Amino acid sequence: MSTDLSVRNPNGSPLLMADALLRAGGGISVSLLVAPATGDSSDAGQLGISAPNFQQLSLSPAIFRKVRATMQQGQLAQYELLISASAVQQQVSALQIISADALFDTAAGVEINGALFLIEARSVSESLGQVYLYRLLLRETHALLQPAP
Repeated sequence: MSTDLSVRNPNGSPLLMADALLRAGGGISVSLLVAPATGDSSDAGQLGISAPNFQQLSLSPAIFRKVRATMQQGQLAQYELLISASAVQQQVSALQIISADALFDTAAGVEINGALFLIEARSVSESLGQVYLYRLLLRETHALLQPAP
């Protein structure tokens, strides 16, 4: 009986390498905001009067950076968040959610250093069908709430 030692044999090395690179690149911890598993049963909560309390799911290691400079006044800056797939999978397992896509679909946003960002788009990096990195394109929420000049 022989063992397949080819380079196409999937293993966890891309995931381990992504974790190491994110940590070495100054990895931080961010919080994904998701609705709680049980809703607010108070009258104010049922009517939508009181603000919902979101669960803060810690994701680490992650790297946060500005994607492009603001070229015109009023133009919103975009940010990129790179998150370890192992951190996302831990939260998916803990919450017993079907997939990472379902987790991101239910997220209200991401809190980074006290600032709230909305998720505009997401993509994955994978090797041999195994996801090792999530890339989120973000916008800061307070910039969206300010009236245009």
